Amino acid sequence: MTVALANALRKGWFAYTNSEKGNNYTRADRLERKVTSYCQDVTTANDTLKVVRETTRGSKYVDALSRTLNSSAKTSKMLEWASKGANIAGELVNPLLCVAAGARVLNAEDKKSSLIQEGAAMAGMFAVEGVIKSNLGLNGKPAKYINNKFLANLAKETKAFLATTKFLNKVPTNRLTGILKAAIFVVGSCTGFALGQKAGKLITKNTTEKDFQTKKMIKEQMQLNAILEKSNGVKNIAVA
Repeated sequence: MTVALANALRKGWFAYTNSEKGNNYTRADRLERKVTSYCQDVTTANDTLKVVRETTRGSKYVDALSRTLNSSAKTSKMLEWASKGANIAGELVNPLLCVAAGARVLNAEDKKSSLIQEGAAMAGMFAVEGVIKSNLGLNGKPAKYINNKFLANLAKETKAFLATTKFLNKVPTNRLTGILKAAIFVVGSCTGFALGQKAGKLITKNTTEKDFQTKKMIKEQMQLNAILEKSNGVKNIAVA
């Protein structure tokens, strides 16, 4: 349940933030963000159902409903498509975020610098997310610390501490862990994006940005000269 809860919380948060960005009419990637938010809403609902199912396991009414749904899923095309739809929506999120970054590049004045900055930001975000998913077991595989003696012992001692602390013992450890995992993922993802973007700006600062500004200044000077020449030509005709 820990993983399902963490996934539901993190996807729900990103669905909310992408929805807010999608409602911002000044953004170049508004449409892409709205579609991404929809996909994340679908996968959030799917993971939330897993949490509910695991939390209420043992209730005869819920178990009966679960058996009915499992039986229906095998015979009902609608439920089968809904399940497949959730999986497809989850797989579309990252490509859609890349499309959103592409939209920002296309609408940027300095496209070359924007491409480098957006690419570095997305690379940083995906790299940090990959590390966190792998180490916290959020990618469908066991957390890496299980094979690490030091981290496994640390996890064991932490669990024992939580179990013997009266205050924290009132909060189910698995739910608390799920919330912490979700928070770590969200913070890590945002930090990875920000650091990648910063690295991209450092790369472009004295290279592509400088080149763009020089070319822009030359172009503007040429346009100004053309306007002045045209203005002088009109004056000469008037005098003649």
